[in-house]
Amino acid sequence: MPRDSRQSAVRLEWFAREVSDKIRLTMKQRVKVCTEIIHSRVVINISKPVTKSRGPRGGRVVTNRSKPGEFPKADTGLLLKSIFSQVVESPRGRIDGQVGSGLDYAFYLEFSKKLDRSYLRKTLEENREIIQQILMGPIH
Repeated sequence: MPRDSRQSAVRLEWFAREVSDKIRLTMKQRVKVCTEIIHSRVVINISKPVTKSRGPRGGRVVTNRSKPGEFPKADTGLLLKSIFSQVVESPRGRIDGQVGSGLDYAFYLEFSKKLDRSYLRKTLEENREIIQQILMGPIH
């Protein structure tokens, strides 16, 4: 997917229209598509690296960290590598798409008001319209 967010958004909107207008998918298939869209967008959003350089005494200095309200920036890449997605169907037929991370600090990034580095909810909100288009289309 292209790095330019505007170009990427246009491609995603085109994809959503193609899925909902031309292809009849089951609800489970739609949830899988939506889950993968959110997963890939989260990965893109948290992939921007911090700036690393040498300090005056030769040590490593990290600058350009994320600010409150921004997506967390990649330092070690651990958060990025830990992002998972899955689709789970309950015995009663409920289908849930899940995107997340098992890391302790991922929880704090997402929910701490002090840090204000939400990346999962923010990504979902940014893509809400596309997800709704896919989920609300005709079901086969």
